Amino acid sequence: MPQVIQAKETINWVKWKLVPEYIDSAPYKDMGYLDNFLKYTLKRLPEYNHKQEYSPINRIAESWKNGNVCSLHLWLGYWPKKIIYSKPYAFTPRFGIIVRKDSKIFKHLGTRKSVSLKYLLSETNYAMGILPLFYRTGTNSRYPQLKHLIKPYIGTKKVEEFKNSRNEMSVAYLDSSRVDYILRMRITHYAETKIKSINPNKYQHYYLDEGMTYKKVAAACSKSKLGKEVITKINKFIEQDYDFFNKYIYFRQQWDTHNTVFEENYKNYFIKKIPNTKITK
Repeated sequence: MPQVIQAKETINWVKWKLVPEYIDSAPYKDMGYLDNFLKYTLKRLPEYNHKQEYSPINRIAESWKNGNVCSLHLWLGYWPKKIIYSKPYAFTPRFGIIVRKDSKIFKHLGTRKSVSLKYLLSETNYAMGILPLFYRTGTNSRYPQLKHLIKPYIGTKKVEEFKNSRNEMSVAYLDSSRVDYILRMRITHYAETKIKSINPNKYQHYYLDEGMTYKKVAAACSKSKLGKEVITKINKFIEQDYDFFNKYIYFRQQWDTHNTVFEENYKNYFIKKIPNTKITK
């Protein structure tokens, strides 16, 4: 009897436009750290047919019901009724703010390493630029550790929300004097200066006193038979070898060079298994 060849099941891996996680345009197209980590992971899952698709967050929220949708890198806590998570294998860095060095706010803050967002919002009149605090799909926030501080100032002159197709803030908002400081991660800031050949010495990055925690991330798939099968296999990667962790931190640190604090915390927690109370769900 002829042998029946079974077609591979297709997994649709969702991505979003956020440099340097996923990069969709030249000169660094498909060279983001999650672009590279996804390529590495898919090579370890050759038994499936893989597709990749850029999707806005509202479309992702609806796509889980298709049963074959996965994301390699998602904050814990999103869409608990629709998806199944792998074990955590990473965490996001602390948020910070960026200011121009020729600005009034820089003269005020100086070269300290961190500042208090609560102080800036409650005791000063500087204007902060952020992406919309909440996604359109509900109560999920782009700034989960800081939303309780920011929410009371939404709609005032102290917080300006900006929508854009890139899903990120830019130093352009500072250069055009639209706001005094922008809220973003260190890796995002330095990626923009690298990609656009901007002089990074024009700006100052500060960590936030209130942003001391790291939020865990994991892979996620539709809560379906296929989704559970894929997550089980990814959990084996996480449980059985350190290559998964080493590849992630290698690809990430190509875009956040010299961030020794993040790298040390990552390796201590995930590879050396040293507890850290600053790493949260």
